[in-house]
Amino acid sequence: MSNDKLENIIGSGIPITIKGKEYKLGVFGMRDLADFRQYIKGQRIKIIQESIVNDADRYKAINDTLDGNVNETKELSTMDGVCFMLWKSLQKYQPEMTLKNVDDLIDLNNISEISNVIMKIGGQVKNPPMRAKKK
Repeated sequence: MSNDKLENIIGSGIPITIKGKEYKLGVFGMRDLADFRQYIKGQRIKIIQESIVNDADRYKAINDTLDGNVNETKELSTMDGVCFMLWKSLQKYQPEMTLKNVDDLIDLNNISEISNVIMKIGGQVKNPPMRAKKK
Protein backbone atom coordinates (compact mmCIF):
# COMPACT_ATOMS: atom_id res chain seq x y z
CA MET A 1 0.00 0.00 0.00
CA SER A 2 1.37 3.39 -0.96
CA ASN A 3 2.03 6.09 1.63
CA ASP A 4 1.69 8.96 -0.85
CA LYS A 5 -2.09 9.29 -0.57
CA LEU A 6 -3.30 12.89 -0.24
CA GLU A 7 -4.45 12.28 3.35
CA ASN A 8 -1.00 10.96 4.31
CA ILE A 9 0.75 13.93 2.72
CA ILE A 10 -1.58 16.47 4.37
CA GLY A 11 -1.74 14.65 7.71
CA SER A 12 -4.90 13.56 9.44
CA GLY A 13 -7.56 15.13 7.28
CA ILE A 14 -7.87 18.23 5.17
CA PRO A 15 -9.09 21.19 7.24
CA ILE A 16 -12.04 23.24 6.01
CA THR A 17 -14.08 25.94 7.72
CA ILE A 18 -17.79 26.00 6.89
CA LYS A 19 -20.05 28.60 8.46
CA GLY A 20 -17.42 29.42 11.07
CA LYS A 21 -16.81 25.83 12.21
CA GLU A 22 -13.68 23.78 11.49
CA TYR A 23 -14.09 20.31 9.95
CA LYS A 24 -11.72 17.71 8.53
CA LEU A 25 -12.27 16.22 5.09
CA GLY A 26 -11.14 12.79 4.01
CA VAL A 27 -10.25 11.93 0.44
CA PHE A 28 -13.00 9.88 -1.14
CA GLY A 29 -12.35 6.79 -3.19
CA MET A 30 -13.98 4.46 -5.68
CA ARG A 31 -16.46 3.06 -3.14
CA ASP A 32 -17.63 6.60 -2.37
CA LEU A 33 -18.15 7.28 -6.08
CA ALA A 34 -20.12 4.04 -6.43
CA ASP A 35 -22.29 5.15 -3.48
CA PHE A 36 -22.71 8.53 -5.20
CA ARG A 37 -23.93 6.88 -8.42
CA GLN A 38 -26.46 4.80 -6.46
CA TYR A 39 -27.63 7.88 -4.53
CA ILE A 40 -28.21 9.83 -7.77
CA LYS A 41 -30.10 6.92 -9.32
CA GLY A 42 -32.18 6.60 -6.13
CA GLN A 43 -33.07 10.30 -6.28
CA ARG A 44 -34.13 9.92 -9.92
CA ILE A 45 -36.26 6.87 -9.08
CA LYS A 46 -38.04 8.81 -6.30
CA ILE A 47 -38.98 11.49 -8.83
CA ILE A 48 -40.19 8.85 -11.30
CA GLN A 49 -42.31 7.14 -8.63
CA GLU A 50 -43.91 10.44 -7.64
CA SER A 51 -44.56 11.74 -11.14
CA ILE A 52 -45.39 8.82 -13.49
CA VAL A 53 -48.86 7.41 -12.86
CA ASN A 54 -49.00 4.65 -15.48
CA ASP A 55 -47.45 1.46 -14.02
CA ALA A 56 -45.90 0.25 -17.30
CA ASP A 57 -44.35 3.66 -18.03
CA ARG A 58 -43.07 3.96 -14.46
CA TYR A 59 -41.56 0.44 -14.57
CA LYS A 60 -39.79 1.20 -17.88
CA ALA A 61 -38.47 4.56 -16.63
CA ILE A 62 -37.11 2.94 -13.45
CA ASN A 63 -35.40 0.16 -15.44
CA ASP A 64 -33.89 2.73 -17.82
CA THR A 65 -32.56 4.66 -14.83
CA LEU A 66 -31.06 1.55 -13.24
CA ASP A 67 -29.41 0.51 -16.52
CA GLY A 68 -28.19 4.02 -17.35
CA ASN A 69 -24.96 5.78 -16.51
CA VAL A 70 -24.51 8.72 -14.17
CA ASN A 71 -22.44 11.68 -15.37
CA GLU A 72 -20.55 12.19 -12.11
CA THR A 73 -18.87 15.42 -13.19
CA LYS A 74 -22.21 16.98 -14.10
CA GLU A 75 -23.90 15.69 -10.94
CA LEU A 76 -21.06 17.00 -8.76
CA SER A 77 -22.01 20.51 -9.87
CA THR A 78 -25.53 20.17 -8.44
CA MET A 79 -26.59 20.97 -4.88
CA ASP A 80 -27.45 17.27 -4.31
CA GLY A 81 -24.09 16.15 -5.67
CA VAL A 82 -22.03 18.61 -3.64
CA CYS A 83 -23.99 17.80 -0.49
CA PHE A 84 -23.62 14.03 -0.88
CA MET A 85 -19.89 14.05 -1.63
CA LEU A 86 -19.18 16.57 1.14
CA TRP A 87 -21.05 14.21 3.48
CA LYS A 88 -18.97 11.21 2.34
CA SER A 89 -15.78 13.22 2.82
CA LEU A 90 -16.78 14.62 6.23
CA GLN A 91 -17.84 11.19 7.51
CA LYS A 92 -14.25 9.95 7.36
CA TYR A 93 -13.38 12.20 10.34
CA GLN A 94 -16.83 13.15 11.68
CA PRO A 95 -18.76 9.85 11.41
CA GLU A 96 -21.67 11.32 13.38
CA MET A 97 -22.48 13.75 10.53
CA THR A 98 -25.73 12.99 8.74
CA LEU A 99 -26.67 13.93 5.21
CA LYS A 100 -29.23 16.33 6.74
CA ASN A 101 -26.48 17.98 8.85
CA VAL A 102 -24.41 18.53 5.72
CA ASP A 103 -27.42 19.80 3.79
CA ASP A 104 -27.84 22.47 6.47
CA LEU A 105 -24.19 23.55 6.01
CA ILE A 106 -24.45 24.27 2.29
CA ASP A 107 -26.16 27.37 0.92
CA LEU A 108 -25.95 29.65 -2.10
CA ASN A 109 -23.16 31.65 -0.45
CA ASN A 110 -20.75 28.71 -0.07
CA ILE A 111 -21.75 26.04 -2.62
CA SER A 112 -19.26 27.21 -5.23
CA GLU A 113 -16.32 27.17 -2.81
CA ILE A 114 -17.32 23.78 -1.36
CA SER A 115 -17.80 22.35 -4.86
CA ASN A 116 -14.27 23.43 -5.81
CA VAL A 117 -12.82 21.79 -2.69
CA ILE A 118 -14.72 18.55 -3.39
CA MET A 119 -13.43 18.46 -6.97
CA LYS A 120 -9.84 18.99 -5.78
CA ILE A 121 -9.84 16.28 -3.11
CA GLY A 122 -11.59 13.77 -5.34
CA GLY A 123 -9.85 14.56 -8.60
CA GLN A 124 -11.60 14.78 -11.91
CA VAL A 125 -14.13 12.01 -12.35
CA LYS A 126 -14.15 10.13 -15.63
CA ASN A 127 -17.39 8.48 -16.58
CA PRO A 128 -17.22 4.70 -16.93
CA PRO A 129 -17.66 3.19 -20.39
CA MET A 130 -21.22 2.38 -21.39
CA ARG A 131 -22.38 -0.94 -19.99
CA ALA A 132 -23.79 -3.56 -22.30
CA LYS A 133 -27.58 -3.44 -22.22
CA LYS A 134 -29.57 -6.49 -21.15
CA LYS A 135 -31.85 -7.84 -23.85
